Amino acid sequence: MPSEAAPPVTGYYLELLTRVHRELRPRTYLEIGVHTGDSLTLVQPETLAIGIDPVASIRRPINRSAQLFFKTSDEFFASNNVKDLLGNRPVDLAFIDGMHLFEYALRDFRNVEASCGPDSVVLMHDCYPKSAAHASRHRQQREWTGDTWKLVLCLMEYRPDLSVHTITVGASGMSIIRGMNPNLVDNPLHTKYDEIVNKYIQLDFTEIEHRKSLALNAIPYDWDRISSIMPQGPLVTTPVAPTKRARRVSIPIVLHQAKRYAKLLLSKEARRNSVSSVS
Repeated sequence: MPSEAAPPVTGYYLELLTRVHRELRPRTYLEIGVHTGDSLTLVQPETLAIGIDPVASIRRPINRSAQLFFKTSDEFFASNNVKDLLGNRPVDLAFIDGMHLFEYALRDFRNVEASCGPDSVVLMHDCYPKSAAHASRHRQQREWTGDTWKLVLCLMEYRPDLSVHTITVGASGMSIIRGMNPNLVDNPLHTKYDEIVNKYIQLDFTEIEHRKSLALNAIPYDWDRISSIMPQGPLVTTPVAPTKRARRVSIPIVLHQAKRYAKLLLSKEARRNSVSSVS
């Protein structure tokens, strides 16, 4: 079956994220998967931000007011009240770019939704894979999106009340999710979690590859089109004193990275000794 006409993949996701921050000017922001801070550094000075990543290594200046949590997202949500951390405000904008596996993305989304409001926007990275190799649950190459794309299909099936669009922005797409309902009774993402995971883990990308733009509700990277499905900003309506930015490095993460390096050195030494004993 021939592929349908699909929107071209253009631009870069950090450009889109920059535009969303600038136009929406969210009061609050939550990011899962901070890594080196490339995306967290885009947060505007007036936005109160939370960053979550168990092995983050910040290399870019971010707002001093940003709250960083060096935990897995599951650990973070199990031990923190997000609205309390945000001054009793909902999450206006969230960016999910954590573990590239469907069940993690599903849990991240439902945990984020619990702290959202009616105008909240959730962005999900890596939802428009280039190929089956990129979309596999098992990493086969350096460039890898995993099977987070399944979250789009899942939400459209189990949560048709949500608005879900996937923007064909480089390198691997970004989905925009609107219409959050944290008070939904019998939310299937909770009550049918095991059923959903068992069903979607078995799905292979080849089953939708020839029709992925239709299956993932793809739209082009065009701001006029994107803004039509976004809330009208800015959400920040009062002047806020600029917040200084600084590089933030966690001592626990530095220690963690030092331990990993030490293990690598020991492993290399063990291999050398093994080769020497054989020869």
